[in-house]
Amino acid sequence: MTRLVRDRSGAVYVEFLIAFLPLFVFFMCLVQMAGLHTGRLTTLHAAEIGVRAAIVVLPDDPAKYGDTAVNAIQGPRRDAVFKAVSLAVSPVRSIVGIKVTFPSSAGGNDDLGEVGRDDLVRVKVEALYKCSIPLARHLVCSPGSSTRTLKAEAALPNQGADYSYE
Repeated sequence: MTRLVRDRSGAVYVEFLIAFLPLFVFFMCLVQMAGLHTGRLTTLHAAEIGVRAAIVVLPDDPAKYGDTAVNAIQGPRRDAVFKAVSLAVSPVRSIVGIKVTFPSSAGGNDDLGEVGRDDLVRVKVEALYKCSIPLARHLVCSPGSSTRTLKAEAALPNQGADYSYE
């Protein structure tokens, strides 16, 4: 029994485990945070792409959008902006859902149906990001959920043409 108490053959393995596990969890959290930050940047980029698409699509010829009125944010015009935002977020596989709205003011929760000729067009993108790194998703993202909502907003003036389409 005294020989067993003096035996030190497993000490290096125990020290390795004590040092490795916290470092491994730290590394997993870094990877999850990098993915989350990539999703955040992509959401911001998608909002900028969306507002650029909106200021082109909204004042465009009604014949190209199923006779939807000029500057009306509905039907095929809204669908075109949504498609532009969808394409912008498509490279990030962790983004599993998006919502596109047109608020009237910065940070607003309303959704406009129409904009004027020189109005500021705002596009707000809410992306649902799925945290997928084991253990780190509970530490970095919400503890009770494996998803996080990323929000971004961009605005540009509506500089549509003053002529009518006939």
